[in-house]
Amino acid sequence: MRLTSAAILLLCTAGATAADAQTAAPLAPPVSPALPQAPSSTVSPILTRPSLVQRPYLPSTPTATAPATAAPVDQQKMQAYRNGLVSQQRALESQGVGLGSEQYRAVQQQLNQLNGR
Repeated sequence: MRLTSAAILLLCTAGATAADAQTAAPLAPPVSPALPQAPSSTVSPILTRPSLVQRPYLPSTPTATAPATAAPVDQQKMQAYRNGLVSQQRALESQGVGLGSEQYRAVQQQLNQLNGR
């Protein structure tokens, strides 16, 4: 009998706890301690000058100019081109072709143009 009454008492306690949990009021969401950000005090230029909407966008600064020096990749390409011309010149010299040849003069002229830059 004690076992039966203990089981009934246990079931009643468990049922009451579940019922209390279902009828309990929902908790309020947590509140952040940080203050909200103040709105910006500046007004949009479009609101103060509506004519800006009518005009196309014009940059206030001048456009960037090309750099005076060549980029590293361009320098590498130019060096490779120059090395190729020097190789052609040496190959012509090893074949016995000299300054009087049209091919030799064309290669020398291209090398001179590269050195002048």
